[in-house]
Amino acid sequence: MARYFLFVIGILLIWLTGLSGAPVEDAEDFDRLRADGVRSKGVVTEIREREVTERSRRSSTTRTVYCPDVRYTLDGVEQSLVELEDCDGWEVGDEVTVLSDPKGELLTHLDTDDVRSSLAEDRRSFNLGQWVGWISLVSSSIVIVLGWRSRLLARRSRQREQVSRT
Repeated sequence: MARYFLFVIGILLIWLTGLSGAPVEDAEDFDRLRADGVRSKGVVTEIREREVTERSRRSSTTRTVYCPDVRYTLDGVEQSLVELEDCDGWEVGDEVTVLSDPKGELLTHLDTDDVRSSLAEDRRSFNLGQWVGWISLVSSSIVIVLGWRSRLLARRSRQREQVSRT
């Protein structure tokens, strides 16, 4: 029974991690934003410090990046954006172009190629929940198939014994 439980948990983890979080942001969304988005002029008013941990198979590296806090006006209302996809290289007072989604979704980014590159790289990585879900799904599937196989072999063995007795 536990093997079926793991199978269901695996499916749920894969499904839920696909549905969770903010709107999906990737290079395609950014390209759409560049084509159809509302452009606003903005000014970097502050630089915010942020620690970023990059993990590889053998190690992890933590470094500090400095992300721009941008003030801009959209439809007469002053807005603020901290761009986390394009940090470093900014100074207070830099003038920038901010892209906003005209449909009112929460997509807002600076109009730079570095933002697009960062979003394209993020697309390649799997969420931890997806990895756990896939591992659970595959391992429980193997256990289920092996369990069915052993039951089938045991049943055939019992049938052979009954035939040989008669």
